[in-house]
Amino acid sequence: MRQALFATIILLVATFSAIPLTSATAPSGDSDETISSATIWDEDGILNGTLLVESGSSLTINSNVSVISGSSIMVEDGASLTLNGNLVGAELDSLIRLQYDSSLLFNLGDVAESGTMRIEFDHQIPSEFLFNITVGEEVTDASGEEFVDITVPLNGDDIYVNFSISSFSTTHITSVSFAHSGDTVVTFSPQEMNYDSASLVWLSSSFDLNVLGDFTMDSATLDGADLNCLGQCMITNSQLTGSAPINIQNEGSLSISESSISGSRTDEDIIAHDAAGLNYATSTGTGGDTDSWIRLLSERIIQTNSKSVNVYETGIGYGDDSRYDITNESGIVDIGGSEFRRIVEWMDGDGLQHIETGVLTFTITSGWGVFNTTIAAPHTPYAEINIPLPYISIDDIDLEKDVANVNESIGFMLTVSNTGAAEATANIRCYVNGEDVDTAPSTITVTLLPGENKKTPVSWYAYDDGQKILVCKALIPNILEDLSEDITNTEGASSQEVSWIYKEEAADAPLLIYGTVVVAILGGLWFYTRNTTDSEMELESNVEEKQYVENIEEITTESDDV
Repeated sequence: MRQALFATIILLVATFSAIPLTSATAPSGDSDETISSATIWDEDGILNGTLLVESGSSLTINSNVSVISGSSIMVEDGASLTLNGNLVGAELDSLIRLQYDSSLLFNLGDVAESGTMRIEFDHQIPSEFLFNITVGEEVTDASGEEFVDITVPLNGDDIYVNFSISSFSTTHITSVSFAHSGDTVVTFSPQEMNYDSASLVWLSSSFDLNVLGDFTMDSATLDGADLNCLGQCMITNSQLTGSAPINIQNEGSLSISESSISGSRTDEDIIAHDAAGLNYATSTGTGGDTDSWIRLLSERIIQTNSKSVNVYETGIGYGDDSRYDITNESGIVDIGGSEFRRIVEWMDGDGLQHIETGVLTFTITSGWGVFNTTIAAPHTPYAEINIPLPYISIDDIDLEKDVANVNESIGFMLTVSNTGAAEATANIRCYVNGEDVDTAPSTITVTLLPGENKKTPVSWYAYDDGQKILVCKALIPNILEDLSEDITNTEGASSQEVSWIYKEEAADAPLLIYGTVVVAILGGLWFYTRNTTDSEMELESNVEEKQYVENIEEITTESDDV
């Protein structure tokens, strides 16, 4: 029994320890507040100061909380803030930005037969500007004025206020008030007005809301906040007024659906920085000149493989900008010099989505030819673009002989190849001990496609004797000097050693040879002649002897006959 009771107590303690700690309302007074556990605010209150939601803790706001101007809320990484109620800046600083055809709509109900409507502007309208205001049949010229008073009916009918102003005029309405029935005055702030073809803008936010962890809005209101999402933000079925632009940092994300944003302090409701995640679905923005969202790059740096590269940029950024540029000594070009040129995606105030279609053409013009590449402009803060280049290799010098006469020439076959990615017409020069030598042609020119090699016949002249080794190298154009190792084998190719001698020295050896040959020939002729003479003499002796014998025989025959 005692064990069962103890087990029950342990279970109850564990159960109650898991229940979130609930604080009825936001702290009041000028103070710093830290949320270090699971906390819920169910009662209305005022936040004045700094609120920190620590990592590992959570805050849920189900009530209406008014935030004094200058306050801030920080949600640490690993912490969460859930807003199901209303978080409203106490001091809102808003305006209505007029366009050339803006209109306003008011209806105070049936409060009087008529009254005076006063429209106050944020500056005096220049007298030379077109600035007409039409209410019913009455047209009022507001040129040169800081405000106008117009008599209007207040009998329950809609009051339409139509503007016809210069398209290059930027004017804001600070307030519209109606005076009637003596001293009764009803004033509409900009966020309370109904407008068309105009924009609700905020001059400043009331408080900061920085989210490094998680922030969730569901069926809630957020007014006058400077919302910065470094972590994960999710907004559903909610209203944000004067809380734009929402900044989504590179490492953060925002998912917003079935929600409405009005009153941005800039020309966009949401700014997704660099690779920030954004899911924008079935929501509405401020409209008019204010974009629903943009993707803004922090920079647009392109690193190329050479300095002094000509860069032609077209269709860059929000304004489809075009210009010529050139890479610096480090091969870098910055194509994002202005914010407009760094906007690569956006949804306009009418809900139409756009994407930059920028094109970059990189060109190097050199003595070897023109090398270029054209690409779509990268939508990243940093990119590396390599321009296709040739690689000219001096492969071999094949000399026809290794002994040559001074002041004459010997021929050789020069083998050159291109193992790079671009065609080139390369110039080649030859040297001995770093000094130019005379060749025919004097500058060897070879045109090679990628992957091609050629053999070129060349003659080499020398004007003094000695042992010489020929070295041939590609001549590198000045604009390609920083790429020398990338475009050629800078050491070139070397020949075998050649002995250059003067022609007189060379003649001595042939004379000896010629003399020997002549002696041999003469000796041969003498031997042949001698042998021939002996044979003839022997033949003549034999003939004479034969004739002598024949004569004897004839004499003997004649004697016998007698």
